[in-house]
Amino acid sequence: MSEWLWGHRVISEVLRGSNREVESVWIESGKASGALDEIRAAAERRGVGVRGVDADEFAGLDLPDAQRVAARCGSFRYRDEGDLPKAAGGSGVLVVLDHLEDPQNTGAIMRTAEAAGCLGVCIPKRRAVQVTPAVARASAGATEHLDVYRISNVADVIKWLQDNGYWAVALDGEGEERWDQVDYRGYVALVVGAEGKGVQRLVRERCDHRVALPLRGRIGSLNASAAFAALMYEVVRQQGSG
Repeated sequence: MSEWLWGHRVISEVLRGSNREVESVWIESGKASGALDEIRAAAERRGVGVRGVDADEFAGLDLPDAQRVAARCGSFRYRDEGDLPKAAGGSGVLVVLDHLEDPQNTGAIMRTAEAAGCLGVCIPKRRAVQVTPAVARASAGATEHLDVYRISNVADVIKWLQDNGYWAVALDGEGEERWDQVDYRGYVALVVGAEGKGVQRLVRERCDHRVALPLRGRIGSLNASAAFAALMYEVVRQQGSG
């Protein structure tokens, strides 16, 4: 099944990535910029045709804030949970999203996860946002370089990861431990709960640690992506940025 992706950065990353086929790139006729020149060159290197279309035809795609460039792409290629990586010496981070439904939060988490060099992101097959065009857009194209595993049951995957060398850490507003007082060296599964609901009770109980971020202002919470970014870079600091 094909779908449209749009925007300079997303299309650039789609052409560089390997998570989906690119059928064609559309650029509004008469538009020129350094970014569009790079997209044309990347499409040529990948053997993807670039089509110049007039403004009315492009507008007919009805894509929000498309920046006059879009690509018709194949479906996103997910990884199977049977291919989840086992701990193998050294360190690594796998992100487990516990039924997030907001594309902006999900995409922002995936952007941070890819930038921080995570092993991948797990998302449930049901009752959770998938890698939609809106998620790809919110991730600034990071989805196109990230292993995304579709899983059946979050609690079962946490147990499997623990049995295969991971510590499981839930990011939880009610967590008993400070975010910066846990040892994140080695292999870690970072579990992020849904907006407003947090981590499910069974998942929270199964984790080895439940950590919270300090909130010193009047706002009672951070959104999932902001909290994840703060925690993720504490993990990066401990594991070593190299």
